Amino acid sequence: MQLPQAIYQMRESTSLILEPTDTSGALLLGNITSLTKAYKQNQVKAAISICEFSKFEGIQLDNHLIINIEDSEDENIIQYFEQTNQFIQENLKKGNVLVHCMAGISRSATIVIAYLMWSQKRSYKDAYKHVDEMREIIYPNEGFRNQLKEYELQLKKVQ
Repeated sequence: MQLPQAIYQMRESTSLILEPTDTSGALLLGNITSLTKAYKQNQVKAAISICEFSKFEGIQLDNHLIINIEDSEDENIIQYFEQTNQFIQENLKKGNVLVHCMAGISRSATIVIAYLMWSQKRSYKDAYKHVDEMREIIYPNEGFRNQLKEYELQLKKVQ
């Protein structure tokens, strides 16, 4: 499926979640136009696209992970956390990483929250609060929030 023309007319919305350091790129969270319009401007080297579209023509990235899921409370997003955590971790060593979905509110926010919980050993509540402070429009659906709480329990067992 290709991107509908209307998407190219959406306002770009990208938020900085983690600042770049001497050894790591920035972690960015955004909507679909963060990738289609502003990835060069934001010097994005790698991206995770969490949406139903699979063809991103003209996008030149070093690494691009595409996860085709809907923003539905019934979607099993927790199954992707290990893969997305590793992807973000590895690619931050090479430069800026963008995580996006259609609006940058639910799916991509869930992936970024899970990454902060895993990489920084933050609680669900603390990770959610940090992402919400950096991008005030996040709102993972209830099913995703429940899976993040379940993930927090899983992480506590292995720590």
